[in-house]
Amino acid sequence: MAEVGRQETPTFTWNPVEQMWVQERGGVAKPPPAPHDVHAIQTWFLDPDENEWIQTVLGPMGRQLAEQWKGAYRVPETAIVRKTKAPRKRSPLVFLVAAAVVVALIGGVAVAAPGLMGSAANPSAAPTAPRPTAANGSTTPDPAATPAPDPNASPAPSADPSAEPANAPGSTPRPATPRPATPQPATPAPTPPPDFVSPQAGPVGTVFHITFTGLPASAPYRTSYTRGTVVTGYTTGEVPPNGVVQLDLRTALGGFPPDTYFFTIRAGNSVKTVTFRIT
Repeated sequence: MAEVGRQETPTFTWNPVEQMWVQERGGVAKPPPAPHDVHAIQTWFLDPDENEWIQTVLGPMGRQLAEQWKGAYRVPETAIVRKTKAPRKRSPLVFLVAAAVVVALIGGVAVAAPGLMGSAANPSAAPTAPRPTAANGSTTPDPAATPAPDPNASPAPSADPSAEPANAPGSTPRPATPRPATPQPATPAPTPPPDFVSPQAGPVGTVFHITFTGLPASAPYRTSYTRGTVVTGYTTGEVPPNGVVQLDLRTALGGFPPDTYFFTIRAGNSVKTVTFRIT
Protein backbone atom coordinates (compact mmCIF):
# COMPACT_ATOMS: atom_id res chain seq x y z
CA MET A 1 0.00 0.00 0.00
CA ALA A 2 1.39 3.42 -0.94
CA GLU A 3 2.21 5.82 1.89
CA VAL A 4 -0.21 8.67 2.57
CA GLY A 5 0.94 11.90 0.93
CA ARG A 6 3.55 10.17 -1.22
CA GLN A 7 3.10 10.22 -4.98
CA GLU A 8 3.46 6.90 -6.78
CA THR A 9 6.37 6.40 -9.15
CA PRO A 10 5.36 6.87 -12.83
CA THR A 11 5.21 3.43 -14.49
CA PHE A 12 4.55 2.73 -18.19
CA THR A 13 4.01 -0.47 -20.23
CA TRP A 14 4.92 -0.71 -23.93
CA ASN A 15 2.09 -1.95 -26.18
CA PRO A 16 3.85 -3.62 -29.15
CA VAL A 17 0.64 -3.92 -31.18
CA GLU A 18 -0.35 -0.25 -31.09
CA GLN A 19 3.29 0.90 -30.75
CA MET A 20 2.61 3.20 -27.80
CA TRP A 21 3.21 3.53 -24.04
CA VAL A 22 0.34 2.80 -21.63
CA GLN A 23 0.60 4.36 -18.17
CA GLU A 24 0.22 1.82 -15.35
CA ARG A 25 0.30 4.17 -12.34
CA GLY A 26 1.64 7.46 -11.00
CA GLY A 27 0.62 11.02 -11.66
CA VAL A 28 0.76 12.88 -14.95
CA ALA A 29 4.21 12.17 -16.34
CA LYS A 30 6.00 12.17 -19.66
CA PRO A 31 6.44 8.59 -20.98
CA PRO A 32 9.93 7.22 -21.63
CA PRO A 33 11.40 7.14 -25.15
CA ALA A 34 10.47 4.24 -27.40
CA PRO A 35 12.45 1.07 -26.56
CA HIS A 36 14.83 -0.58 -29.00
CA ASP A 37 12.83 -3.82 -28.98
CA VAL A 38 9.43 -2.46 -30.05
CA HIS A 39 7.99 -5.97 -30.52
CA ALA A 40 8.17 -7.01 -26.85
CA ILE A 41 5.76 -6.16 -24.04
CA GLN A 42 7.77 -4.47 -21.28
CA THR A 43 7.20 -2.28 -18.20
CA TRP A 44 9.47 0.58 -17.04
CA PHE A 45 9.41 2.88 -13.98
CA LEU A 46 11.16 6.20 -13.32
CA ASP A 47 13.81 6.17 -10.59
CA PRO A 48 13.44 9.62 -8.89
CA ASP A 49 16.92 9.48 -7.30
CA GLU A 50 18.84 8.74 -10.51
CA ASN A 51 16.21 10.33 -12.81
CA GLU A 52 16.35 7.41 -15.24
CA TRP A 53 14.00 4.72 -16.51
CA ILE A 54 14.51 1.18 -15.17
CA GLN A 55 12.90 -1.99 -16.50
CA THR A 56 10.82 -4.05 -14.06
CA VAL A 57 8.30 -6.93 -14.09
CA LEU A 58 5.12 -6.57 -16.13
CA GLY A 59 2.40 -4.42 -14.58
CA PRO A 60 -1.32 -5.38 -14.55
CA MET A 61 -1.91 -3.92 -18.03
CA GLY A 62 1.23 -5.62 -19.32
CA ARG A 63 0.00 -8.99 -18.05
CA GLN A 64 -3.38 -8.39 -19.70
CA LEU A 65 -1.65 -7.66 -23.02
CA ALA A 66 0.51 -10.78 -22.65
CA GLU A 67 -2.61 -12.88 -22.03
CA GLN A 68 -4.50 -11.26 -24.91
CA TRP A 69 -1.74 -11.68 -27.50
CA LYS A 70 -0.25 -15.11 -26.87
CA GLY A 71 3.48 -15.22 -27.51
CA ALA A 72 3.87 -11.42 -27.64
CA TYR A 73 5.65 -11.20 -24.28
CA ARG A 74 9.36 -11.94 -24.28
CA VAL A 75 12.46 -10.48 -22.70
CA PRO A 76 13.46 -7.34 -24.67
CA GLU A 77 16.69 -7.65 -26.62
CA THR A 78 17.99 -4.22 -25.59
CA ALA A 79 16.93 -1.60 -23.11
CA ILE A 80 16.26 2.11 -23.44
CA VAL A 81 19.42 4.09 -24.21
CA ARG A 82 20.65 5.68 -21.01
CA LYS A 83 23.01 8.61 -20.83
CA THR A 84 26.46 7.52 -19.71
CA LYS A 85 27.50 9.36 -16.59
CA ALA A 86 30.90 11.00 -16.51
CA PRO A 87 33.30 9.16 -14.21
CA ARG A 88 33.76 10.82 -10.85
CA LYS A 89 37.08 12.62 -10.45
CA ARG A 90 39.08 11.35 -7.51
CA SER A 91 40.31 13.93 -5.05
CA PRO A 92 44.12 14.47 -5.13
CA LEU A 93 44.03 14.46 -1.31
CA VAL A 94 43.82 10.64 -1.38
CA PHE A 95 47.11 10.36 -3.29
CA LEU A 96 48.80 12.90 -1.01
CA VAL A 97 47.78 10.97 2.12
CA ALA A 98 48.99 7.68 0.59
CA ALA A 99 52.36 9.25 -0.33
CA ALA A 100 52.77 10.60 3.21
CA VAL A 101 52.11 7.15 4.69
CA VAL A 102 54.72 5.56 2.39
CA VAL A 103 57.31 8.19 3.31
CA ALA A 104 56.62 7.66 7.02
CA LEU A 105 57.05 3.90 6.68
CA ILE A 106 60.35 4.31 4.83
CA GLY A 107 61.65 6.74 7.50
CA GLY A 108 60.68 4.37 10.33
CA VAL A 109 62.50 1.48 8.71
CA ALA A 110 65.63 3.63 8.20
CA VAL A 111 65.66 4.69 11.88
CA ALA A 112 65.15 1.15 13.23
CA ALA A 113 67.74 -0.49 10.91
CA PRO A 114 70.95 0.62 12.80
CA GLY A 115 69.58 -0.65 16.13
CA LEU A 116 68.72 -4.01 14.63
CA MET A 117 72.10 -4.32 12.93
CA GLY A 118 73.93 -3.37 16.21
CA SER A 119 72.12 -6.06 18.20
CA ALA A 120 72.99 -8.69 15.64
CA ALA A 121 76.69 -7.67 15.55
CA ASN A 122 77.17 -7.79 19.39
CA PRO A 123 75.45 -10.95 20.64
CA SER A 124 77.21 -10.78 24.09
CA ALA A 125 75.73 -7.37 24.97
CA ALA A 126 73.09 -8.86 27.26
CA PRO A 127 74.58 -11.89 29.13
CA THR A 128 72.23 -14.46 30.54
CA ALA A 129 72.39 -14.97 34.32
CA PRO A 130 73.26 -18.60 35.27
CA ARG A 131 70.60 -20.64 36.97
CA PRO A 132 71.34 -21.93 40.52
CA THR A 133 72.52 -25.52 40.68
CA ALA A 134 71.38 -28.00 43.32
CA ALA A 135 73.69 -30.26 45.30
CA ASN A 136 73.12 -33.17 42.94
CA GLY A 137 74.10 -31.03 39.94
CA SER A 138 70.56 -30.50 38.50
CA THR A 139 69.30 -27.07 37.55
CA THR A 140 66.29 -25.87 39.61
CA PRO A 141 63.97 -23.02 38.73
CA ASP A 142 64.07 -19.86 40.79
CA PRO A 143 60.94 -19.85 43.03
CA ALA A 144 61.05 -16.06 43.35
CA ALA A 145 60.92 -15.62 39.56
CA THR A 146 57.71 -17.64 39.12
CA PRO A 147 54.59 -15.97 40.58
CA ALA A 148 52.17 -18.18 42.55
CA PRO A 149 48.82 -18.82 40.85
CA ASP A 150 45.76 -17.05 42.27
CA PRO A 151 43.18 -19.71 43.39
CA ASN A 152 40.29 -17.17 43.19
CA ALA A 153 41.09 -15.97 39.66
CA SER A 154 38.63 -17.09 36.93
CA PRO A 155 40.09 -18.65 33.80
CA ALA A 156 40.39 -16.29 30.86
CA PRO A 157 37.92 -17.04 28.02
CA SER A 158 39.54 -18.56 24.98
CA ALA A 159 39.33 -16.49 21.84
CA ASP A 160 37.40 -17.97 18.95
CA PRO A 161 39.52 -17.47 15.84
CA SER A 162 36.46 -17.91 13.60
CA ALA A 163 34.47 -15.16 15.36
CA GLU A 164 34.52 -11.80 13.64
CA PRO A 165 34.42 -8.70 15.91
CA ALA A 166 31.24 -6.70 15.55
CA ASN A 167 32.98 -3.33 15.53
CA ALA A 168 36.42 -4.21 14.12
CA PRO A 169 38.33 -1.05 13.16
CA GLY A 170 38.56 -0.60 9.43
CA SER A 171 35.90 -3.25 8.68
CA THR A 172 33.54 -2.51 5.79
CA PRO A 173 29.93 -3.76 5.94
CA ARG A 174 29.02 -6.04 3.09
CA PRO A 175 26.20 -4.68 0.94
CA ALA A 176 23.17 -6.91 0.49
CA THR A 177 23.03 -8.61 -2.89
CA PRO A 178 19.82 -7.54 -4.71
CA ARG A 179 17.65 -10.36 -5.94
CA PRO A 180 16.93 -10.37 -9.66
CA ALA A 181 13.35 -9.61 -10.63
CA THR A 182 11.56 -12.73 -11.74
CA PRO A 183 8.99 -12.30 -14.51
CA GLN A 184 5.66 -13.75 -13.59
CA PRO A 185 4.45 -16.56 -15.87
CA ALA A 186 1.35 -15.92 -17.93
CA THR A 187 -1.84 -17.48 -16.56
CA PRO A 188 -2.99 -20.33 -18.84
CA ALA A 189 -6.37 -19.94 -20.50
CA PRO A 190 -9.19 -21.82 -18.72
CA THR A 191 -10.15 -25.14 -20.28
CA PRO A 192 -13.82 -25.27 -21.39
CA PRO A 193 -15.98 -27.97 -19.76
CA PRO A 194 -16.42 -31.18 -21.77
CA ASP A 195 -19.42 -31.82 -24.01
CA PHE A 196 -22.17 -33.87 -22.39
CA VAL A 197 -25.71 -35.23 -22.81
CA SER A 198 -28.30 -35.62 -20.04
CA PRO A 199 -29.64 -38.20 -19.49
CA GLN A 200 -27.25 -40.60 -21.20
CA ALA A 201 -29.87 -43.35 -21.59
CA GLY A 202 -33.67 -43.56 -21.55
CA PRO A 203 -36.71 -45.14 -23.20
CA VAL A 204 -38.37 -43.89 -26.37
CA GLY A 205 -40.00 -40.51 -25.72
CA THR A 206 -37.11 -39.22 -23.58
CA VAL A 207 -35.92 -35.66 -24.22
CA PHE A 208 -32.09 -35.65 -24.31
CA HIS A 209 -30.44 -32.33 -23.35
CA ILE A 210 -27.18 -31.97 -25.34
CA THR A 211 -24.49 -29.33 -24.69
CA PHE A 212 -21.44 -28.56 -26.84
CA THR A 213 -18.70 -26.13 -25.65
CA GLY A 214 -15.58 -24.52 -27.13
CA LEU A 215 -17.09 -23.91 -30.59
CA PRO A 216 -15.98 -20.98 -32.81
CA ALA A 217 -18.17 -17.97 -32.04
CA SER A 218 -20.68 -16.79 -34.70
CA ALA A 219 -19.86 -19.75 -36.95
CA PRO A 220 -22.78 -21.54 -38.66
CA TYR A 221 -23.38 -25.09 -37.43
CA ARG A 222 -25.35 -28.17 -38.45
CA THR A 223 -26.20 -31.25 -36.39
CA SER A 224 -27.13 -34.88 -37.07
CA TYR A 225 -27.58 -38.18 -35.21
CA THR A 226 -26.32 -41.57 -36.39
CA ARG A 227 -27.57 -45.10 -35.70
CA GLY A 228 -25.41 -47.77 -37.27
CA THR A 229 -24.82 -46.52 -40.83
CA VAL A 230 -27.92 -44.32 -41.01
CA VAL A 231 -27.24 -40.57 -40.62
CA THR A 232 -30.20 -38.24 -40.01
CA GLY A 233 -29.87 -34.45 -40.14
CA TYR A 234 -31.38 -32.65 -37.18
CA THR A 235 -31.00 -28.84 -37.01
CA THR A 236 -28.81 -25.89 -38.08
CA GLY A 237 -28.02 -22.49 -36.60
CA GLU A 238 -25.26 -20.07 -35.56
CA VAL A 239 -22.88 -20.52 -32.61
CA PRO A 240 -23.49 -17.91 -29.83
CA PRO A 241 -20.63 -15.55 -28.83
CA ASN A 242 -19.77 -17.71 -25.80
CA GLY A 243 -19.12 -20.76 -28.05
CA VAL A 244 -21.75 -22.95 -26.29
CA VAL A 245 -24.62 -24.65 -28.15
CA GLN A 246 -27.47 -26.34 -26.21
CA LEU A 247 -29.99 -28.58 -27.96
CA ASP A 248 -32.97 -30.73 -26.95
CA LEU A 249 -33.45 -33.97 -28.93
CA ARG A 250 -37.00 -35.27 -28.60
CA THR A 251 -37.36 -38.97 -29.39
CA ALA A 252 -40.62 -40.45 -30.70
CA LEU A 253 -41.98 -43.91 -31.34
CA GLY A 254 -41.05 -45.40 -34.68
CA GLY A 255 -38.06 -43.13 -35.33
CA PHE A 256 -35.77 -44.21 -32.49
CA PRO A 257 -35.46 -48.01 -32.12
CA PRO A 258 -33.54 -49.19 -29.01
CA ASP A 259 -29.83 -48.79 -29.82
CA THR A 260 -26.77 -46.55 -29.26
CA TYR A 261 -26.89 -43.20 -31.10
CA PHE A 262 -24.17 -40.67 -31.94
CA PHE A 263 -25.12 -36.97 -32.01
CA THR A 264 -22.67 -34.79 -34.00
CA ILE A 265 -22.24 -31.03 -34.48
CA ARG A 266 -20.08 -29.36 -37.17
CA ALA A 267 -19.10 -25.66 -36.84
CA GLY A 268 -16.23 -24.25 -38.90
CA ASN A 269 -13.29 -26.64 -38.51
CA SER A 270 -14.66 -28.09 -35.25
CA VAL A 271 -16.46 -31.48 -35.15
CA LYS A 272 -17.83 -32.76 -31.80
CA THR A 273 -19.84 -35.91 -30.95
CA VAL A 274 -21.70 -37.23 -27.90
CA THR A 275 -23.49 -40.58 -27.42
CA PHE A 276 -26.78 -41.61 -25.87
CA ARG A 277 -28.80 -44.80 -25.76
CA ILE A 278 -32.45 -45.69 -26.27
CA THR A 279 -33.36 -48.58 -23.98
